[in-house]
Amino acid sequence: MMSPHRVGDLVHIPQSVELIDCEPGPGELQLTIPLEVRVTQVPTIAVVTKCSPQGGYSRVLVNGRTWRVRNDSIYLLKGSG
Repeated sequence: MMSPHRVGDLVHIPQSVELIDCEPGPGELQLTIPLEVRVTQVPTIAVVTKCSPQGGYSRVLVNGRTWRVRNDSIYLLKGSG
């Protein structure tokens, strides 16, 4: 299954979405025990840094920090694709 997002895409992350900081699992298909979990308090813009359609999560850059977020929780910004 192809991810609707590509590396470098600007994406919208709605309010109340979990951002997960964790070490990459084997082949990044699976998450390990999270080091930190944050929930977005306001809608946020991020840049996709790695797509992992098989695992259901992508890596995104938010405010200078890399997080993992569920693919179905991020939306491509219109005009950026």
